Amino acid sequence: MKPIQLCLLGVMSLLVSACQSTVTPKQDLIINQSHSISAQQAQQAQQAQQAQQAQQRAKRISDLDYQLNLTLTHPREFSGSAIISFNLSDTEQALALDFNQANVTAFTINGSKVYPNYDGKRLSISAALLSSGKNQINLQFNKPYSRADQGLIQYTDPVDGNTYLYSHFLPSSAQMMVPQFDQPDLKAVYHLTVAAPNDWTVISASASNAQVKGELVTQWQFESTKPISPHSFSLHAGPYKQWQVTLDELPITLYARQSIANQVDSTQWLEQTRHAIAFYQEQLGVPYPFSKYDQLLVPKLPQNMMANAAISTFEESMLDTEQLHFLVSRALAEQWFSNLVTLRWWDDLWLSQTLATFMANKALAAESNPPANYLDKYSFYQIDDRDNSQPIQTTIASSELLDEGVAPNTIKKGVALLTQLNFLVGDKAFNKGLYQYLNQYQFSSANLHEFMASLSASAKRPLDNWTTDWFYRSGVNRIEVQYQCSNNRISQFSLHQDPSKANSVLREQKVKLGLFTIGRQALHPNLISTVTYDGEITNIKRLYGVRCPDLVFPNYQDLGYVRVKLDPRSLETALIHLHKIEDTQLRIMLWQTLWNGVLEGELALNRFLGSVLINAPTEQDPQVLEQLIDKLEQAKALLEQMSPNQQRYSQRALRALEQMSLRLTMTQSNDKIKGLWFDAYIKFATSHDAKQHLAALLDGTEKLNGINLDQTQRWAIIIHLNRYDHPGAQRLLLKEKQVDKSTIADKYAMSAEVVQPKATQKRQWFERVQQHSADSDPLMLDKLTQVMRKLYPSEQKALSQATAEQRLTELIEVDKRNSPDFMRVYTQYLLPMNCSYSGVARLTRILNNEPNLSQVTQMGLERAVQAEKQCLLVKEHLL
Repeated sequence: MKPIQLCLLGVMSLLVSACQSTVTPKQDLIINQSHSISAQQAQQAQQAQQAQQAQQRAKRISDLDYQLNLTLTHPREFSGSAIISFNLSDTEQALALDFNQANVTAFTINGSKVYPNYDGKRLSISAALLSSGKNQINLQFNKPYSRADQGLIQYTDPVDGNTYLYSHFLPSSAQMMVPQFDQPDLKAVYHLTVAAPNDWTVISASASNAQVKGELVTQWQFESTKPISPHSFSLHAGPYKQWQVTLDELPITLYARQSIANQVDSTQWLEQTRHAIAFYQEQLGVPYPFSKYDQLLVPKLPQNMMANAAISTFEESMLDTEQLHFLVSRALAEQWFSNLVTLRWWDDLWLSQTLATFMANKALAAESNPPANYLDKYSFYQIDDRDNSQPIQTTIASSELLDEGVAPNTIKKGVALLTQLNFLVGDKAFNKGLYQYLNQYQFSSANLHEFMASLSASAKRPLDNWTTDWFYRSGVNRIEVQYQCSNNRISQFSLHQDPSKANSVLREQKVKLGLFTIGRQALHPNLISTVTYDGEITNIKRLYGVRCPDLVFPNYQDLGYVRVKLDPRSLETALIHLHKIEDTQLRIMLWQTLWNGVLEGELALNRFLGSVLINAPTEQDPQVLEQLIDKLEQAKALLEQMSPNQQRYSQRALRALEQMSLRLTMTQSNDKIKGLWFDAYIKFATSHDAKQHLAALLDGTEKLNGINLDQTQRWAIIIHLNRYDHPGAQRLLLKEKQVDKSTIADKYAMSAEVVQPKATQKRQWFERVQQHSADSDPLMLDKLTQVMRKLYPSEQKALSQATAEQRLTELIEVDKRNSPDFMRVYTQYLLPMNCSYSGVARLTRILNNEPNLSQVTQMGLERAVQAEKQCLLVKEHLL
């Protein structure tokens, strides 16, 4: 078989359908998803009580000071003493000191030795033992090292046997290491002394000012810190390899385990850090706030990085990834926005992390050769468009609700809103506002309103309504241009805003209108015009008389947080001529807009795929192509979920995608683009000939010019062939297992086995998933995560339906037994989806009737309901 033969079959039917207009009234798919009012009210009352208790403690305590003396010489636990001094405004009620799972051996309050009233989480101090004014608590304690993901974590290097310690404080776990009043608005000065083995380096939030070496143990004395929050404090120790440079006498040090030191490009890393510090100091007008800056590579973190005061830690898995460059810049920005100024309460954690991300993006964009950074807002537009979407500013009563940190999509939305705000008030006012904010609240705490007040003062305009509309209300609005032309000149032009599904608010926003005209080789920008709108209709008279455009995009350069609906003329231009647009970001946004039209039932899927066949072959930007292929994978899944409806068209469409991806693999000269199309070909190869071709490539009996299969691609082919039960796929799997002895090979092989369309085998894996609990072996969680992702692919509907009712019936119990990480994967891949009204109804019924489901599972159900509705809209408007 010659591979070129796979490219000769007809594609004309899809090209023709791309030029046909389909207009069908959209059916109302909205189903009430309101939860139990009583449960919501009870939850809100509990949150209000917890927040009030924290506010009362913050008002009562001032001038807080910790003197900590820790010994790190025992192989399984550490011990220490703490002297906690503070002023107390009153003695009207007891006081709680946070300290999680420790052995408290001595406890003294204001000179009186007492038996501690300790429940394993908090030490309760009777009001009778407290004094108005100065108080002092003395503790002695010991505590095992943590081997989980919070507290003072111990890690033994399997390569050389060295032991390393590093702290990681999720928002609620500063108390996992030492006793503290653990809330962000109770900042304190820390004085630290540490006893550690002689060959260890000890690192903390301030510089060491004395080291007294004994026969086996060194006493490390540290300078007093600036006032910092409990979660900003940190401690790290071990025989770390270190590299150091300076910037205007500021020491910048990088640490890593000895066994991975040869993998670290310390010169590039430290030079990037120096440039970033210089950029932030110039941009913000505020000096770096601490006396040193340390960066540590550590074995494992719940997130990719953590920024404590004067120290940032990075997970070692980030080495040699494109993401590392950004993470280094973001962690550094948090020294200003999370540690110099700290959130007053957890409600604003998103703000500090968003500000750091926003500034990191600016730092990367200012480099001489900035990396491509086009934010595809599609994913968080989808979340914000759900019936039960939440505003970005919500009440967080307890830090325990943020154990996993802020959701990435929340931070992305926050960055998008700050980008709009920056554009609305202008660079000068925005930067001045940041300067005033950092100066006014340095080494103190602030909230969203104080941040916005700083910007309002610098912009010399009120921002209260803007704050309410954007931060306290959810939903994403939509804009559309309506215009008329006479004698090839604009005679009428207006911008129309539609409210979101979540509320009826029409928001103020500033955007750029891009007007384009078709040329022989390109869509030329005719005019770029800036517009501020805040109502339903905004007439733009200054565009009257301008040359009539072929395409108008009302959010050019993506400075607005808004969905776009293309006017009819612009839609037709985009469908046929999108490849002629030279602006890479605009091509991304147009593909996103077209795909959103498909999911909204406003653009038929066949028209979208027809446009892909016209425009995709000339795409040479990897990021555009990656995002487009991702949308094509979603289209493939939708077509398979619709089966057997539109089966004839589905087969033709999937065959066209298969042929196009192979043809472009064969003809592209750009290696990156060729590789992307080949990876797409593996995913779209559903015909017998294409699967036979993949098997031949694997065996080496067929070749593709410029494609040398790496191990990841070999496993991708094997998994795909097993998924579609291609003859000989099992033999190829066994053969590859014998050849590939890498640690990742077992995971790939298991995926290939799980994805096979074999009912008995799937039932066995399914039962193991259903029986899992949070107490199970952590290694089993990794394995079952892989299983859930591969168990029921979209085309295996009959196999999925065999257990669908059981999954829904047992969902409540599965949710109770398992962690958020497990349920996040479970609800993404195992909630039954069959593209039907009955599917929407049964998922909604659970959502309505089970208010005690975890937040992760509720969000998963909301996502599934939305996906079912979208699939129905796509199916009803196809052809």
